[in-house]
Amino acid sequence: MQKEFLLLEEVIKEKSKDGPVYYIANPGNYGDSLIRYATLKFFRDIGLNFTELKSFKMKKREWWPTLFQSNATLIFGGGGAWCNLWNHEKLVKKISKRFRHVIVLPSTYEITPSISNATFFCRGKFESKEYLPEALFCHDMAFYLGNISAPEGNGTGYFFRTDKESANKVEIPPSNHDISAIGDHNTPIYSFFDELAQFSIIMTDRLHVAIASSLMGKEVHLYAGSYFKNKEVFLSTLKEYFPNVLFHNG
Repeated sequence: MQKEFLLLEEVIKEKSKDGPVYYIANPGNYGDSLIRYATLKFFRDIGLNFTELKSFKMKKREWWPTLFQSNATLIFGGGGAWCNLWNHEKLVKKISKRFRHVIVLPSTYEITPSISNATFFCRGKFESKEYLPEALFCHDMAFYLGNISAPEGNGTGYFFRTDKESANKVEIPPSNHDISAIGDHNTPIYSFFDELAQFSIIMTDRLHVAIASSLMGKEVHLYAGSYFKNKEVFLSTLKEYFPNVLFHNG
């Protein structure tokens, strides 16, 4: 995976070399906290000097530091912000006018965003590239966390989603725990890993449950969601690097 993250580092440093850098995490559920945590680790490791803006829905006065810097770069966090269910294109396009350049970290694209001053990264090599051919491929930022030591665990844990992104093809057992729904992108990630670590086998249609479990060396059964995101990331990254992960269409 190193070469893809090296490309991401190269692009970020080239685009932002002449001015300040601001970062906004893609707002989302507990799984998005893994993306944010890994992104901040990546920035620290590459020596990037940046300021994190907590939300793109901030009050106007909170944007003042960015208003008078025409050479500033915005890095918008990766994730699922570019699909029909959770489309943040209008908000990102609106705030992009405050910056010389925008870099969108590895995401899935079910739409074709139009932001003239943006460089897009995708986390899938298939459908996302069809919707946005110019997007550069890099693995989902959560993979940057690397291998994580964890106990072997026992039994099977069920972590299926209970929201509108579910494909509704899997019968959800009573023991199901939709952990991603109990936190957001700012929630500390430690409890997320602790919960998954209890089990040796993970059944889920939550992408970042699958990624976290794969990083701990678990046997993972990843199921399709309501669109192609899970399968695309499986084929683009998980299948090659994590042989203990199996994909199921339903």
